[in-house]
Amino acid sequence: MKVSVLMPTYNHEPYIAKAIESFLAQQTSFEIELLINDDCSTDNTYQVAKQYADKYPQIRLFKQPTNQGLLKNYQFILAQAKGEYLAVLESDDYWIDENKLQKQVDYLDAHPTCHLSFTGVNRLKGGAIIPFRDMSYLFSMKSTTPYDYMLYHGGFIFSPTVCFRRSAYDAYCNIDDYIRFNFLTFDYPVWLSLMANGTISYDPCITAVYRIMDDSISNNRNVQKRLRFYQSFCLDIRNYIISRYGRGKYSRIDIRLRQAIQMAQCMWWLRCPFRATYYFFATLLGIVHGNKQVVAKK
Repeated sequence: MKVSVLMPTYNHEPYIAKAIESFLAQQTSFEIELLINDDCSTDNTYQVAKQYADKYPQIRLFKQPTNQGLLKNYQFILAQAKGEYLAVLESDDYWIDENKLQKQVDYLDAHPTCHLSFTGVNRLKGGAIIPFRDMSYLFSMKSTTPYDYMLYHGGFIFSPTVCFRRSAYDAYCNIDDYIRFNFLTFDYPVWLSLMANGTISYDPCITAVYRIMDDSISNNRNVQKRLRFYQSFCLDIRNYIISRYGRGKYSRIDIRLRQAIQMAQCMWWLRCPFRATYYFFATLLGIVHGNKQVVAKK
């Protein structure tokens, strides 16, 4: 098996068929599989997926008896994956280039030190397409590596655009840690870990659409849910990665200041200016510090 495509899903009945159809449209000279793990959806997500799984043998469908959460969902399907390479297609996103996987695998096969390939992406919000900026400039910057940039600024790699080596994932990523420390996202620690230990490649061609959902954990208007995501993303995951792979070109003060700004931005976007001020200074002074137990195994 050359590529295993990971599709964790929960309550995505309106979207999952489009995601599956975009997988089936892939034109490849090698074997691919789609692993769908339904996390005990309360709608008809599983039933929609089963119609495809019953028809196409390259689709393997699983259903959890109780809701496990996103990271355990990934942990389960990763254990089932047989591919030399892994790709991610969450069930509310979809691919728009039928040669996406072929082009990425051709590149990775030819460049054994490259751990991850990603591409351009369109974002979809409220029916409107929002192109994401071309990231080509990042690979011509002499003063900043992709690892430095992502560690400091946050994510710029969208999950439906990636294809990465299973061997590199097994060597440098630890999903048991991610679950133990209650990380709320899979992609940020994985992308950072891979780029800290190898090269990555970027194709500006747009191959995927990333759907921005109003109720997603990263875009939620609920203050506590949004705050919890930012604490996980800006504090816990970043501190974990630094403990394993270092701060790159940044000082400890640089990182602390960036964390304080991002925690304040979280509250500012939710129109909570007084909380924004509090979280800026509380993070800067170490009063808000995330999970103190985030110490990676060396």
